[in-house]
Amino acid sequence: MSIELVKNLLKQRENIRLEFKEARDSIPNNLFETVCAFLNHQGGSVLLGVDDKGRVVGVNPAKIEQISKDISSSSNNPNKLNPPYLLFPSIADIKSKKVIHLQVPASSQVHRCENIVFDRSSD
Repeated sequence: MSIELVKNLLKQRENIRLEFKEARDSIPNNLFETVCAFLNHQGGSVLLGVDDKGRVVGVNPAKIEQISKDISSSSNNPNKLNPPYLLFPSIADIKSKKVIHLQVPASSQVHRCENIVFDRSSD
């Protein structure tokens, strides 16, 4: 993952293929709903450590490794995301703060998050 990609995403507003989430100390409760919706639609990017207005607030550096591990293990858990889709979080240093980038592709399968199908039709 390139820092330039994250910087370019930060120049945009949230849209059908881009979602910002604060996530200072833990995974946001609705992260996998967003991931599921991206998988079921056109794919997209999630930036953790960014508020809804696109301002970098950062992820707590002491928690970033655990959050990344939790994302990977939860994405591989069929009780959370079914069928599972293993995510590989990337970490970027932006404005001296940590941001986690998740690139989610469009999937050929229909995915469910906690047994609910989510689709992305707007931000």
